[in-house]
Amino acid sequence: MIGKRDIAAEIAATTVPDNALAIWSLGQCGYVFKSSRCTIGIDLYISDWVNELAGEPWSRIAPPPVAPEALPPLDAVLCSHHHEDHMDKRSLVPLRLKDGAPLVAPRAHLPLLREWGFDDARLGGMNHGETLRLAGVEIKAFAAKHDEFEKDAEGNHFYLGYVLRFGDVVVYHAGDTVGFPELPQWIGAENVDAAFLPINGRDYKRTAAGIVGNMNYREAADLAHDIGARLALPMHYGVFKHNDENPAYFADYAYQTYPELSFHLMRMGERFVFFK
Repeated sequence: MIGKRDIAAEIAATTVPDNALAIWSLGQCGYVFKSSRCTIGIDLYISDWVNELAGEPWSRIAPPPVAPEALPPLDAVLCSHHHEDHMDKRSLVPLRLKDGAPLVAPRAHLPLLREWGFDDARLGGMNHGETLRLAGVEIKAFAAKHDEFEKDAEGNHFYLGYVLRFGDVVVYHAGDTVGFPELPQWIGAENVDAAFLPINGRDYKRTAAGIVGNMNYREAADLAHDIGARLALPMHYGVFKHNDENPAYFADYAYQTYPELSFHLMRMGERFVFFK
């Protein structure tokens, strides 16, 4: 609940035309996407689990905008990788999923999800270059480089980004990643409409504290331009004070550097509707 708004009720009640996608920002890299055919969640961090596990300084700047059990039943849930603010046990376990709805994650992390009680029948493991087709959405996985590429013994990448095709609307959710030469080549071929890109960056102090880095706001805007995205939406801010970035820096850099690039800065709990 944000103010007087019931976000869960808003998601359930929102009607979306075929040429549009409704987007709710739930904080960090967490979103609910609703098209005319399906509703999915990705990287939902709507608990305080990181703080429960690690203590300060990992308390949230603001409380979660909605409780996981309050969300309407979802057609799929995606996780980009295993870090607790992206694959959050406290958020995933209480979620309501429709019959047959999968929990999609990097194949490398399915053993952990099994430990949490998820049955194999509900799990959809993915790796770089693979495509999964569900009712209402096509999901294509791309390797992400969260400082480094990491793989398990079978060659499954630890970190993924996803291109999601909701009919004519194409979304790229980068997960956690830095830039690397292959990334604009891969994603540039996907005709992305809306790109969700991390901006919190990396530096010596955070690296020394064991915080794995991402691209910064300049690199995110550069990537949005390089892949030809119609709209750029920065993410990975506003939840942890010591691992944060001001999205206004992204807006200023994008405005000055790429005048043809549209962008939108989302507040946690905000609904934004993209029309193609």
